Amino acid sequence: MPEIQKIGSFEANVSRKLGDGGFGEVFRAKDQSEDPPVECAAKKIPLKSKSDVEVVEHEVDVLKAVSGHPAVIGLRGFHKDERFAWLFMELATGGELFDRLIDSGNLSEKACWPYAKALVEGVLHCHNHGVIHRDIKLENIMLSAEDPGAIKLIDFGLAAQMKAGADGKPVFEKLYESVGTKSYRAPEINDKSGYMGPPVDTWSMGVPPLRICPECACAPTAVPALALPPMPTPPL
Repeated sequence: MPEIQKIGSFEANVSRKLGDGGFGEVFRAKDQSEDPPVECAAKKIPLKSKSDVEVVEHEVDVLKAVSGHPAVIGLRGFHKDERFAWLFMELATGGELFDRLIDSGNLSEKACWPYAKALVEGVLHCHNHGVIHRDIKLENIMLSAEDPGAIKLIDFGLAAQMKAGADGKPVFEKLYESVGTKSYRAPEINDKSGYMGPPVDTWSMGVPPLRICPECACAPTAVPALALPPMPTPPL
């Protein structure tokens, strides 16, 4: 029998674990406020200190800011008590892009194209809403079983959120934390004089296509050029 834990309008099946890590555990869940109930993912995070609470609340704020784009994981709900926080998010049914690389080996440039395009669009959406991800990597790009070309950018635990200016647009300021996965990290992140957010995400999002498609290191020939607006330019 499945072990069901009810949290508000959500039901988490804690006998069906989807993954775990230093942050906690992820389980299969259902949003019972919908008719019919909607499958989702439940991220259970232990709250051992005030710092843990602040980190979780920051991630929730970031997810609320960027939810609504097809290439970014959406937040469905949040619940917190004295011991645990629960983040209820869209369910990405296709596993990690990293797993696709392990299972299928290197991809062709044509097969890589939908993932690269969706990733650029998702990161651009985040930047337009003042969010710098800072940990873009294969393990944080989820796939969809229903739409083989779709992705979901996940795990905004290391993200930075910029304040909005008088015009409502984000004002990009220097960041100083040395964060992110080393093999995806832009060189300037290690510079003690600070770094601007959009360029380091741009560096990191160029790594996954190169890792899954060696052809992408050469001049593109099999796919059309990206027809996207430019990344926001930070002030000097």
